[in-house]
Amino acid sequence: MAPSRGDGVNRGTLVLGAACLAFAAANSAPERAPAQVTLTPRVIQIDQVKCAELQSSSDQKKDRLLVYFNGYVDGMRRHTVWDERQVGELVERAIDYCKANPGESLLSAFSRASR
Repeated sequence: MAPSRGDGVNRGTLVLGAACLAFAAANSAPERAPAQVTLTPRVIQIDQVKCAELQSSSDQKKDRLLVYFNGYVDGMRRHTVWDERQVGELVERAIDYCKANPGESLLSAFSRASR
């Protein structure tokens, strides 16, 4: 049965919500050993994150940014299926774009990569 259009929730919102929950879960890791990197939580405007920041980030922060932005773009495109191969290719295209255009926003890189 198709969902009612009047329920106030669309698929994009649900996918975006799921991506945000995955991002939050990745941020709530158990206690870390002293040798591990501790990230400082912050609030960012996603359209202000530059590609150069991705390149200069720790591996852990880079992974979190890539997961979040992929989920954001999937939500905007109303994707309800996760294809590991396609997502991997999209992320690689976004990373390649960022390497070539460090002054561009990461959101722009993912938007271009998803075309």
